[in-house]
Amino acid sequence: MFQFYSKGLPVIIVVIACAGFAYSQRIKAVPDPDSAGVLTVKKAGGDLPSGDLADKVEKDGSGKSTLRMSADKRYEASVFCVASGSAEVTDCVHRVFITDLQSEDEYEIVGEELFIEAGRLIDNLKWINNHTISYDRWAGPHFGHRYVVDIQTKKQTGAFALSDQ
Repeated sequence: MFQFYSKGLPVIIVVIACAGFAYSQRIKAVPDPDSAGVLTVKKAGGDLPSGDLADKVEKDGSGKSTLRMSADKRYEASVFCVASGSAEVTDCVHRVFITDLQSEDEYEIVGEELFIEAGRLIDNLKWINNHTISYDRWAGPHFGHRYVVDIQTKKQTGAFALSDQ
C-alpha cells in the first residue's frame, strides 16, 4: 500500500492537475447579437486569385489547408487571401470562398471589418451540415468571433463571441 502512495499518488495528482488546466483552456462561446447579420454571401467576381487555386488555398492556425468539402460533396469551401480593394488596407484580406460544385458558381463571404480580415487568420472552418458553414476569426490573442452562414439562403444564421479566458 505504501508503494502506491509513493509512486502512484504523484502520477494521479499530475493527471488531475493537467485535466484541470486543459478544462480551463476551453474556448467559451456565447451568442453575440452585435455580430449577427454583419456577413453577407455574394457572387465572387474578380476577387478570386488567378491561376491554379489549389496552390493559393490558405492554411489555418495549425498549418493545415482550409479546403473543406460539405458532407454531400455539393459545396467546397476554402480561405483565400485576396486584395482588399481599399487604399486603407494594402495587405491582402482573408475571406471564405465557396464553390457550388453543381452549378460551378463561386461565392464569397464578406462583411467583417477590413482591418480584422487583413490581420487575422480564419480558423476552424467546418461544415455543420450540407449547406451551413462555420468559422472562427480571432480579433486578439484571447477574444474572437465564430460565424455561422447558410450557403443555400446566403444569410448569416449565427454569431458568437469567443474567449479562452
